[in-house]
Amino acid sequence: MPAVILALLSSLSYGVSDYLGGLKSRHLPVLTVLFVSQATALVAITASLAVAVGEIPEARYLGYGALAGIAEVVALSALYRGLAVGKMSLVAAVAATAPAVPVVASVITGDSPGALQWLGIVVAIAGVSLLALSSSSEDDPHALARPSVSVTFGLLTALGLGTFMLAMDHAAEGSAQWGLIAARVASAGIFTLAFLAIRPKGELKLQEWGWLALIGLLLMVADSFYAVASIKGVLSVVAVLSSLYPVVTILLARFHLGERLNSRQVGGIAIVLAGAVALSIG
Repeated sequence: MPAVILALLSSLSYGVSDYLGGLKSRHLPVLTVLFVSQATALVAITASLAVAVGEIPEARYLGYGALAGIAEVVALSALYRGLAVGKMSLVAAVAATAPAVPVVASVITGDSPGALQWLGIVVAIAGVSLLALSSSSEDDPHALARPSVSVTFGLLTALGLGTFMLAMDHAAEGSAQWGLIAARVASAGIFTLAFLAIRPKGELKLQEWGWLALIGLLLMVADSFYAVASIKGVLSVVAVLSSLYPVVTILLARFHLGERLNSRQVGGIAIVLAGAVALSIG
């Protein structure tokens, strides 16, 4: 039972963090949101060294961690931009197909995915296609003209998150703690360099600093909940429950922003999430 609760708390934290990131990106530069939140996350994960210090792994494991961080840069950039200019519900749902990346990678390396994972891929593709072909008239004033824009950002997010999952899985073989630190150093470093080079306009008010820091802290809390849950519980169950975070983002977009979806979009989201669950179970 504790593992189930932790996995659900992980989904809640991920979902709220994503929603706040997208919401703040609607009136702040995306790069500013990413820079502050990732810097906060780096400080938080580094602070964990004061509680427990795992043995520093071989360089190749740290390399996998850095690769995971680079993939996360792509994922978060696409996610926050997509949530800012598209329909949050569509972006979040399509992003949930990230587990398809490790499945495809396993095929390339010679492993054979289970029948349920293949079914999940087929179902997810069907759902994404339905969303892409849904009505082109958007009633959300923040959204661009076509649902395909939301789907595109969602797919880019899924590609980045899926690659992150794959690389972090290898990094964790050496040390989960140091893998996460290496990933955060890489992602925060990239966003810092980009921030200094571009220097987005506008000054942050104290309240905004707090919200952006909260986004990063929620991300690290979610990672921690998932890591502990995966140790204490059955991985297949934990993976499914932790993958429900898009539901949180979708519900917040519906009840806080008042996003409206037509029947085809609702059906497409349900199909995509069903495919994501099948991928996680497999």
